[in-house]
Amino acid sequence: MRTAFIAFKNTTGLILTVFCLFLSPMDLSLKGADWNWHQEFPWVYNNDESDWHYWRAGTDGNFYLWKNKLQKWYQFDSINKQWSASSSSSQVETGTFNLSLSHGGLTREYILYVPSSYNGSSQVPLLFNFHGFGGTSSAHMSSADMRALSESQIFLLVYPQGSSMSGYSHWNAAQLGGDNKSSADDVGFVEAMITSISSSYQVNSNRIYACGYSNGGMMSYFLGKSMSDKIAAIGSVSGTMLEGNPDPTNPVPMINIHGTSDFVVPYLGNSDYPAISTVLSYWANRNGANSTPVTTSLTSGSTSVEKSVYSDSGGTGWVEHYKINGGGHDWFNLDLSGSDTNQLIWNFFSQHGLDGPL
Repeated sequence: MRTAFIAFKNTTGLILTVFCLFLSPMDLSLKGADWNWHQEFPWVYNNDESDWHYWRAGTDGNFYLWKNKLQKWYQFDSINKQWSASSSSSQVETGTFNLSLSHGGLTREYILYVPSSYNGSSQVPLLFNFHGFGGTSSAHMSSADMRALSESQIFLLVYPQGSSMSGYSHWNAAQLGGDNKSSADDVGFVEAMITSISSSYQVNSNRIYACGYSNGGMMSYFLGKSMSDKIAAIGSVSGTMLEGNPDPTNPVPMINIHGTSDFVVPYLGNSDYPAISTVLSYWANRNGANSTPVTTSLTSGSTSVEKSVYSDSGGTGWVEHYKINGGGHDWFNLDLSGSDTNQLIWNFFSQHGLDGPL
């Protein structure tokens, strides 16, 4: 018998709990194993098996082990002191979680939705949806509710909370300078969320997406530019791109939904914001798409909508735009052949991965 110490962080990433199990090396088939701790606990690498293992304390009081090569969960039998194959569904916590982490001297909050369709047996996409200036993650989740999509398409969904500036929540969607609203490191916050969530759930690093409304849409553009090595595609609803941001080092597919009567972020641009046509041309050029889109006329109830797709020579659509004629500054309640705003964004994202079109 020997004692094995296994370290866990709770879902907030703030508290480290350490417990010990009295395990037999023969029972565990780990005799002579060396353990290399991997970034955030509880991932460990077993040299004998040449495999990453994931340890988890289930809400049912049992301990579980995930073997990545076998793509299988094992449950610890405390009576017989051995691991046995287990159904993964019993120990995976699903639902809506209000979480926080410490970053940049601030306590940063976010809502994580884990669909009941997720069972931890395979990697799934991760989608961030950012609220607008002065908004909250909970209110934005209500108005831009992607939880039903998360269930049917099986992806992890995050609604982050912007930091406060003079009582107003916001996102710093530009490099340090005049366009920044504060000194909060929002890009670092996103990176910290990815690390924390990936330590507890099976995240497909090839399929991490970001979208947002208004100032949140600006944040998605900034992430596409500054984190093009991690963000597979971006989306903006009633938002725009701030000038002076870095150019992305990799292609980043982009979907844009914007109203022609937007009084906050004008469709034709102003002294503060570029015209939407300028934004579309920029991303079409960066992604190697044709400068002239294929445009289709659609209707959503009594509202006319123009869909424009910028594709490359092989037919891959890299930029998709929905021009809402007469539309204001909204997360639009669209119905385009049964697809609302949420569905349009997911349909576009689902065609793209970090390594290229899916």
